[in-house]
Formats: sequence, structure tokens, C-alpha cells
Amino acid sequence: MKEFKLKRILLLSLKEEKAREVKFNSKRTIILGKNSTGKSCLLKSIYQTFGAEPQNLHPNWRDANVISLVEFSIDNDTLYILRNDKNYSIFDNQENQLKAFNKVSELAKYFTTLFDFKIQLPNKKGEIVTPPPAYLLLPYYADQDKSWTANWSSFSKLYLPNAKTSIVNYHTGIRPNKFYEAKNELSLLNIGISEIDKDLSIVRGLLKNLKEKLSKIDFNIDIEDFQIQITELLVNCEVLNKSQNQLKHDLTHLYNQKINLESQLIITQKALSETNSDYEFAVNNLEEVVSCPSCGADYENNFSERFGIAQDEQRCLDLIIELKGELSVVKNRIEKTNSKFSVNNKTIVEIQKQLESKKEKIKLKDVIESEGKKEIRKLFEKEIREYEEELKSKLLLQKQYEADVKSFEDRKRSNRIKSEYKTLMSRFLKKLNVHSLSEKSYSRIDASIKESGSAMPRALMAYYYSILHVIKKEGSSAFCPIVIDSPNQQGQDRENLPILIDFILSEQPKGSQLVLALEELPDSAVVKKNEIIELSDKRSLLLKKHFEEVFNKMKPYLESVIN
Repeated sequence: MKEFKLKRILLLSLKEEKAREVKFNSKRTIILGKNSTGKSCLLKSIYQTFGAEPQNLHPNWRDANVISLVEFSIDNDTLYILRNDKNYSIFDNQENQLKAFNKVSELAKYFTTLFDFKIQLPNKKGEIVTPPPAYLLLPYYADQDKSWTANWSSFSKLYLPNAKTSIVNYHTGIRPNKFYEAKNELSLLNIGISEIDKDLSIVRGLLKNLKEKLSKIDFNIDIEDFQIQITELLVNCEVLNKSQNQLKHDLTHLYNQKINLESQLIITQKALSETNSDYEFAVNNLEEVVSCPSCGADYENNFSERFGIAQDEQRCLDLIIELKGELSVVKNRIEKTNSKFSVNNKTIVEIQKQLESKKEKIKLKDVIESEGKKEIRKLFEKEIREYEEELKSKLLLQKQYEADVKSFEDRKRSNRIKSEYKTLMSRFLKKLNVHSLSEKSYSRIDASIKESGSAMPRALMAYYYSILHVIKKEGSSAFCPIVIDSPNQQGQDRENLPILIDFILSEQPKGSQLVLALEELPDSAVVKKNEIIELSDKRSLLLKKHFEEVFNKMKPYLESVIN
């Protein structure tokens, strides 16, 4: 259990240019002051700063527009909370702003972690919400206006319906944090189970619909046989495609040969033509030396030269005949290859037609579609199995959380805590000199205490401390400072008032912090001097002389909020 303690409070009215600083003793602080010295305003300001609205705040105090800053600790961490109108800011001990809120509901959510306040309650709409801070602080504050006539009534705006029993059970540990954590997990788990059920129902519906559609078409043909035929066609098609690729390669080679031969033929024919011109020129020219009409070189015009030219002409003719023969062979090969290529193309087209044709009134695409649907069915079935596994896992967790919740509903445990409360109540009533309150009237831990006259405040005090001692032992949220305002109510006489004050001081729960506001301290009370703060100024808790000092202390926090 965390320990929440007050360190000091700064109060500042810019409107009135007044201020006050009060430091709290870590164990006990006695606020002494006559009526109208501001004791109640001081204590109520503490709760206002934490987002809890006290009963009957004086109109003059509201008009002063007081800004409040409370320094407090949670275990070993020091924090600050600043309240300005409806705005709340949390700071660390280095004046760094950690969080800011403009709604109490948002502040309440932050307090769930800060104070381990995990209870969840329904609002008027039936929605599960985090209770506002007043429900955290309710057992720890006895105000002077309502708390001495009725228990569990220190704050206004306690708007959650039928929350009293739940909040009492929570604080006293009958329904601790673990109960609400398990209950919240169970609630989330139930939502998850509901969503899985919904999704599972949808997938099952889709699968059923798919099965109905599949059953309308006779797919009981020998799909394997059909697939063998298709495979054969595809294999043949693939063989032909490979053949076509080879034929394309052969054609390319043949066409290259053809072009090469034609080029050689053209060159040889040109050479033959030039040789004929040389021979004719040599015969017709009777000069001994002549220049070649083709190349311009000088040659002897004799029989041997003429015979050489004639031999060149014969070689050209032989080469031309040879080249034409090779060219004819290549052209024949090209024709045959082209013919084979065309035949293959026709065969491929025929195979493709067969692949697109019907097989016993079923097209290949129908078979593929059927197989696709079957694959979808398998996917649905797999998804259903996964949903069922997840559902099974969540149902096991559901049982576990239900068992956790049930463990806190165990009557033995509940009766033990209630017995502790009743034992304390009986003992405290005797110590406070209250003898007329029957056990039946306070047997319920959430009982409304009813007593007459001056015994009523003492009976209520017995109840408050009984609850606080049980909280200290069994509770799970942070234990808060105990703040008691003016217990001298309903005309406590000289005998009972010292008994009441002594009881508050002596029975203070171990390790707790107490802030007690009194008009005067009985002589019998044993308190230390550093535990007493005296208020003496009538109708003015805030003073002008403190304004500048308090303003300077609060200035960094105010500037941080503004920035």
C-alpha cells in the first residue's frame, strides 16, 4: 500500500492580493483557531486542489478566486499539484510540469495509477467509469458541516448511483484492486470472446454458403484424368515451343547464310564483268604496253597476259555457278524450315483451343475456379480452426479470471474483514463513552450510523476510525492523510470532549498522517509544539503580508502553466 502525505499548501488570491502558506507535520498537525479564523477553508482547499468538491464552501472564499498549490509525497516521490479555477497541473520536485487537466474526470484517470485507485463503478447511464477523486478521499475526511450528522457525506457531487456499498467494500479490502483488475480483465475478455464468436459465426456462414454453391455443380468427374490430359497437352505445347525456338534459331542462321552468299555472288558477278572488260580491251588494243581500264596499272599487251585474263574470267564463272548452287540449297532449307515452323504454329494454336475447350460441358476455367473455391474453403476451415483455438484460450482465461473474482467474493474472507470492523467498532464505542448504540445498527460495514444528541459525533468518530484501521490493514489503494474538522459538535461536555480528542490522537492508525482542526486543545491532550499551527486573524485566512512571498514561490508553477 502506498503512503500519501501532505507537506505544505500555498494559497494565493490575486484578486485580493492576499496569501498563506501552511506546512504539515509528517505525523500530526493541529490547526488551532477560534470560529471564523479559516480552519475549514484551509482544509477544504486541500481537497479542492485534488479535485474533490467539499460541502458548503463559503461564498466569500469562492469570490476570492484562490489559486492553490499542494506539495505532497507518494512514498519517496515528492510531487506538486496546482489548481487554478477548473484547471489542474502536476509537477515533479524540479518544477517540471508532468500533466495538465481541465476536467476532473481526466484527473481521476491519472489518479488511478498515482494512488493505485483501481475501482470502476457504473454511472447513471450504466457506463463503467473511474470514480472522481472524492471517492478516493471520502473515508479520510470528516468535515464540520455534514460528517458529524451522517457518515460518507464529506463531499458534494457524489453523483455515482448506489456507490456507497461498493466504495466501502473497496476501501476496506472486501473488493480490493485485484478484484477490480480481474473484473476489468474479465470484462475485456468477455468482449473479446463475443467478437470472436461473431467473427466465427460470419466465417462459418461464408463457408456454408460456399459449400452450397459447390454442391450445385457436379464436380465428381475424374479431375485427375482430366488433369493428365491437360498436362499432356501442356507438355506437347511446351515441346513445340522449344522446337519453335530452335527453328527460329535455324532460320536466323539460314537467312544469314543466304545474305552472305548473295553478297558473295554480287561481288563475283562484278569481278566477272570487270574481267570481261579487261579482255576485250586487250584484244582490241595493239599497243605493246597498255594501262588497265579498271585499276590504271600498266601491263604488257601480249598473249600470256591475255591468256591470264581469260583464266580469271573462267574462275569467276566457276565461282558464280558454285555460289548459285549453295544459295539454292540454303533457300530450300529456309523453305522447309519455314514450312515446319508454320505447321508447329498451327499445332500450338490447336492445343490452345483444346485447352480452352469444354470437357464434358466443363471448361478448364471452371475446373480452375472449382479448385480455387476448394482452396478458399480450406482457408476458411483453417481460419475457423484458428478462431476456435483463440476462443478456447480465452475461455480458459475467462475461467481463471472468474475464479479470481470469485475468490474475493468468498464469504469467509468478507466475514473476516467485517468481523474486524465490528470488533473495532465495539471497542471504540466503549472508549468514546457511547453505550446506547446497538450492535445491530452498525453490524453492516456500510451502515448509516444513527444516534441522538452529543453521542452522535462520538459514534461517528468510532465508525470513521474503525473503517480507517481496517483500510490500513486490508486496503489496496494509497493510504491518504486523515483530516478531521472540528469534532466538537452537538455540545460535547467537559467530560466527553477530552475523551473524543484524546481518542482521535491516541487511536490514530500507525504510520498515518493526521490533520486535526480544533477551536482549542484540551489540557489532557499530549502534542508537540511543532505539531501546532495557530490561526488568529478573524475572517481572514489569507493575509496581505504573505502575498509577495507566496506569489514568488508559486510564480514558477504559474508561468509553466501559462507557457
